Amino acid sequence: MATDNKARIWAVMGQSGTGKGLWVKRQLKLLKPRRILILDPQDEYGDFASPFASAGDLARMVTKAGPAGDFRVRYVFPKSATQDHFRQVFDLSCQLAYLARNCVFLPEELSNFTTPSWAPPLWKRMCNSGRHEGVHVIGVSQYPAQIDKAFLSNATLIHVGFLGEEAHRKAVASRMDVHPDLIRDLPDLNFLEWERETRQISRGTITWTGRIKSAPIDRTGAPVALQPRKGRGRAA
Repeated sequence: MATDNKARIWAVMGQSGTGKGLWVKRQLKLLKPRRILILDPQDEYGDFASPFASAGDLARMVTKAGPAGDFRVRYVFPKSATQDHFRQVFDLSCQLAYLARNCVFLPEELSNFTTPSWAPPLWKRMCNSGRHEGVHVIGVSQYPAQIDKAFLSNATLIHVGFLGEEAHRKAVASRMDVHPDLIRDLPDLNFLEWERETRQISRGTITWTGRIKSAPIDRTGAPVALQPRKGRGRAA
């Protein structure tokens, strides 16, 4: 597990079918986290964690693992889940991940859990200071204009595929310092990435088999180098 006290807050944005799920799953295969908590409304991360339909059972499993034990768990929401249910489970999961330390926390579709003006205090704390607890946050959404604004502001990596609505494009483009049209014009399975540490922007593709290719571009979309980068694989 990563214990280098370096923030890892990944914002993964894009409409359904654009490849963001493929990208996340590829990264999980590279990371191979021993400790991971996934909020999985669509029941799509079965290759990475055991399903739970009881929040209490989920909490007991994470707590039992203690500060160093393995846990690979995901909460699968019932079809009848209300907004209150989503928020309650999210609040509990934020507590579990933050207190567990040294883990990956992956909430799928953040618009189920936060709004631009509201998020649980521990979610904000995790995004502000989760690095001190070794929490690697991977937040996923189709609707970036509808999620907690602080999350995008604190992201150390932004990965974005096509977004059809202007408001969503602008929300991401302003954080990446690119023109929203670069996001509008992305074909499916193409993406842009921005890394806070280097301020580098890249454009890439991912295949249905999970193969990733990318290369740096400038803020107009023009290539600045021809050397492709491989997908990032770091132990979490």
